[in-house]
Amino acid sequence: MQWGDHVLLMQNSAPTRSQLMLIAVLDVGYPAALASHTSLELAGFKSFANEADEIHLIIPHGARCHPFSGVRVHESRRVRPEFHVEYAGLPCTDVARSAIDAAAWQPWSRFATALVAAVVQQRLCTAEELDHAMQYVGRVRHKAHLREAIRDIRGGSQALSEIDLIRVCRRFGIQEPDRQVKRFDSHGRLRYLDAEWELSDGRRVVLEVDGAHHLNVESWQSDMRRERGLVVRGAHVLRATAIEMRVEPALVVADLCAIGVPRVVSVGGRQGNHRR
Repeated sequence: MQWGDHVLLMQNSAPTRSQLMLIAVLDVGYPAALASHTSLELAGFKSFANEADEIHLIIPHGARCHPFSGVRVHESRRVRPEFHVEYAGLPCTDVARSAIDAAAWQPWSRFATALVAAVVQQRLCTAEELDHAMQYVGRVRHKAHLREAIRDIRGGSQALSEIDLIRVCRRFGIQEPDRQVKRFDSHGRLRYLDAEWELSDGRRVVLEVDGAHHLNVESWQSDMRRERGLVVRGAHVLRATAIEMRVEPALVVADLCAIGVPRVVSVGGRQGNHRR
């Protein structure tokens, strides 16, 4: 059975998803590659987008491709086969390029920011690799937002809620916290804190920003246990939801200032983080 212009499928049934990936690549030929959500899927990314259902294929600008149902074709003047990798024996754009493309090929800047943060959080690539990919992808949608997100990820933020927190600190002029601070709990297990401030009087203030997953029973109990351990060790723990950070950030900032987190001191017309 012929599929596309150059591929014969030696079976009577329709191709499986993995077969369709291979057919799409073979029909176009070198240097076509699976890209975006599809490449991330093969690399092990746990996606949260409907776009992951389609097969994404990147081809050189002007190349001919048969219109397969379920395959979204993206033409690009910057197909760089020297950066392609193989996942499951299929040519793919590397994780960093795939993440940038997946972020740029949809309309919402907030989704774009969340996606690149999730790729780093899942340890599939680093912020440095994302920054390098940004240098050769050309003009893409949300580029300014992506650059800012990558800068914040390099500073320690690995989740969208943490990126929101840093932006809130800059917007309201309070000292930025240390992020992803390593602490051992009472059982000797390594834990990571979302945000921590060490105040000039020696006190530690911890802010935990809770996403929706914190509402399930297991996460809630684990969070309470970890909070008790922090308090026992002398930390002041504040909690906020990710929705609060986006919708009512001024209330969170007011509580942080009330407990002692300092405002940013302006020096010579510039802002810098200085402790009281």
